[in-house]
Amino acid sequence: MKPKERFLSAIYRRPVDRVPLFDFLFQRPLYTRLIGRTPEAYNACDAMDLTMALRLDGVWIPYGCFSGWSPKMLADNIYKDEWGTTFQQNDSSWPIDAPIDYPLTSKKNLTKYRPPDPQADGRLNEINTALAINKVRGNNAVAVLGGVGGPLTISWMLVGYERICLNLYDDPGFLEQVVQMAVDFAVVAVDRMAQAGVDGMIVSEDLGSSAGGLISLKHFRRIYLPALTKIVHCIKDHQLPVILHSCGRIYDYLDDLAALEIDALHPLQRTAGMDLARIKKAYGHRMCLIGNIDSSRTLPFGSKSDIERETRETISIGAPGYGYILASDHSLHDGIPVESIIHMFDVAYNQGMYPIMDNKVS
Repeated sequence: MKPKERFLSAIYRRPVDRVPLFDFLFQRPLYTRLIGRTPEAYNACDAMDLTMALRLDGVWIPYGCFSGWSPKMLADNIYKDEWGTTFQQNDSSWPIDAPIDYPLTSKKNLTKYRPPDPQADGRLNEINTALAINKVRGNNAVAVLGGVGGPLTISWMLVGYERICLNLYDDPGFLEQVVQMAVDFAVVAVDRMAQAGVDGMIVSEDLGSSAGGLISLKHFRRIYLPALTKIVHCIKDHQLPVILHSCGRIYDYLDDLAALEIDALHPLQRTAGMDLARIKKAYGHRMCLIGNIDSSRTLPFGSKSDIERETRETISIGAPGYGYILASDHSLHDGIPVESIIHMFDVAYNQGMYPIMDNKVS
């Protein structure tokens, strides 16, 4: 099968020849080692080349900034983005830096706030680059997955988690207005990426910490689920698959996410107690499962035998019945040896052929 065909077949839980491979490519040494280039910023050309070098079947390309945009630098490692959020860079934050200050504190400054224009020129540049590279590669084309933020994720970037928690009780109407801005931006982004020709969408919406959900199920259902539903329905209207990226221990939300009819769930964070066997049994007939290889312990610190054991174990649980894509339980980030990443994918490439027969843990 061709990589794109393999990836999309697995998303829809259809037969494939082997377990597809995917990950978030968030480590610059990996680029340097495998493609001989070290990107300053995450970009389609380098991501596509690294995807090919690792023999992955899909690649994430987020909706971009407008042409000519550059961050407003407040210090050597501190800058403000186009939404007005202040970020701090460090050696290990690439390509997604940590927010340290937020533009919205209450309804008072919300009335004066103007969100970025989702239709500004240049936002599709990286998407179009990835699609053009794919066209040239023909039979080696991979699934190009557009990326948008979910309502809680965008709200966090604009308001901050502490203010979200306070306003869930003090002023939920303020949060609903912020959420609507996130939805308005996302649906335009989805429409434009769909028209450009992407193969699917990843909605980034972290709902959990390692210990549990970030907000109560009551508040999720009141404020964030309706907004997430609008984004998912917009993607579905374009007949594209929806992959929800949500880190953390998110058991509380799984019934609602399954009812939303998302097509795939990523990354099944093992270190947050997301048990692949439990989720496969309960939801594997309703959605594709992506991830679950420990990127906090096994990949950074495990031996080759540890990595092989966990990779084979994950395949043996996730692959039967199709509907599984192998990936880490977050991303390929700094701190993971390049050799460990290569070994994980080599094992998966060799052990993930269907029919899955002898994948017992050694």
